[in-house]
Amino acid sequence: MSLLSPPAWLPLAAILLIIAVSALRVLGVERAHGVKAFSFGRHAAIQSVAERNWKIAVVLALAFAALSWLAPAWEIMLGRPSWADSAALKWSAAAIFAGSVLVIALAQIQMGASWRIGVPTEGPGPLVARGLFRWSRNPIFVGMIGALLALFLWSPHIGTAAILAATWTLTLIQVRIEEEALREKHGDAYERYAAEVGRWFGRLSQ
Repeated sequence: MSLLSPPAWLPLAAILLIIAVSALRVLGVERAHGVKAFSFGRHAAIQSVAERNWKIAVVLALAFAALSWLAPAWEIMLGRPSWADSAALKWSAAAIFAGSVLVIALAQIQMGASWRIGVPTEGPGPLVARGLFRWSRNPIFVGMIGALLALFLWSPHIGTAAILAATWTLTLIQVRIEEEALREKHGDAYERYAAEVGRWFGRLSQ
């Protein structure tokens, strides 16, 4: 790999940082607000499948990130093309990694006591519509998909493509469960919010 490329450990470091930031926020919310921030109680049968597959996806993402650093030649067996060594592509992936980590961390902080992983039986916390949430109803999911897109660009092969496709599908399922819970709890306030802000990004109306 060219010396002009980003360090090979960058994808693994970025994914580990996302995990660490999320874990610290879960602990912080539980200690500060007495709220169980990691809970998949609502529609438990569906969410339990999503939770299990999210965990598998994270483990595989870590494994492929480690592989790209420690044994990049092995990736050829998974179909990684020769053009994937391009420094420009690596730097593009690095920029997306950095942006994704920043978005995830900032959105989690802005959620405050409403930060959750999963939807608990009692439903979501107070509606958050400030900061990044003025421009996206799901900035954390956008950041997570962005990180997996960056991993695929950094090391494009069948494994990283499968993780990206699977997590996108899981995200679509999880988002709909969350939207249902938000509509039930916040009613017209959420409907107005959803009419103004895109599911992924963008203002729909002023």
